[in-house]
Amino acid sequence: MLKKIIVLGSALAIGVTAYSVVTIVQQPSSAAAVEKPAVVQSSVSEQLKMLESGIIPTSAYDTAQTWAKAVKLRNGALQYALLTEQARSGLKAPLENAHWVTGASSPWVEGFTVASITDDSVGSGQNQKLKYQIDFDLVTSTGKFGTDRAILVVSQQGDQWFVESVAPASDKSVGIWNTPESLNDQNIEKTFEAMKAYDSKLGYRILLPEKVMSKLKIVEATLPNEEGNPSSVQFYYKDTAAKKDVPLATVVRLTKEQAKLPYYQEHPFLTKIGENKEGVFYSLYPSEHQYAGNEESEQGREWMQLLEVLQARIGKALQP
Repeated sequence: MLKKIIVLGSALAIGVTAYSVVTIVQQPSSAAAVEKPAVVQSSVSEQLKMLESGIIPTSAYDTAQTWAKAVKLRNGALQYALLTEQARSGLKAPLENAHWVTGASSPWVEGFTVASITDDSVGSGQNQKLKYQIDFDLVTSTGKFGTDRAILVVSQQGDQWFVESVAPASDKSVGIWNTPESLNDQNIEKTFEAMKAYDSKLGYRILLPEKVMSKLKIVEATLPNEEGNPSSVQFYYKDTAAKKDVPLATVVRLTKEQAKLPYYQEHPFLTKIGENKEGVFYSLYPSEHQYAGNEESEQGREWMQLLEVLQARIGKALQP
């Protein structure tokens, strides 16, 4: 409104009609307003195409090596850039939804090897295709997790080599190169590590690697310091050196009525992880490192490793 008053005042001073001046100010060129974003969008698209073109290797092995490195880095954008147009079909949306991140926080890729499968090369010259076997070494915070294997077909287009297809080597593969939502969680649990289940009387079940379970003490008890003394499953690290049980995590079960109480609605440390017919479940973790000052000791590192495993697994227990 202030702008109109100033313009009108200027217009009256020089004897120009207010209508014509206001019309000029209030109606900028619609073509210019629409054209500018379009030009910016076009520039970004062109820039992206040039960047993608610049990273495509000119040797088949380098393409396989670059793709494997992208998997290790969990870089879905780089993996996507290496694909042929046909191989990209249907992949953009899930990658965008995953913010262009692939793989998992655990297990993750520690290293990889790329081996050529020479018997399966196809074509020659500018239409040649080559096949590679890529073995990904997977690890977790508790140690080695196994090997995931991909079969990669690369094809030549001009002077460059693109990834034409990616396939798991067997039905036991995790597919660590996929988005987190597309990983084969069942194979993570069944193929790579022996898992052990803990079934609580509270209606809570958790699957953990046997070597993790062997280091835990699990206690079911009420929490006297919380309103209503709710039931809980408490996880402790068995510190054999100090001969003590060190708190790691707690799963709290509330009735649906308790969960509606202001005390729990506003609780600063409880995080809801799910519910079933037995009640509503929450996770509760220590507010500080239990080996503060000695975090780098053997026991301090092991405590943190177990905590990371529990944080990753506790919520999954109640997923459908």
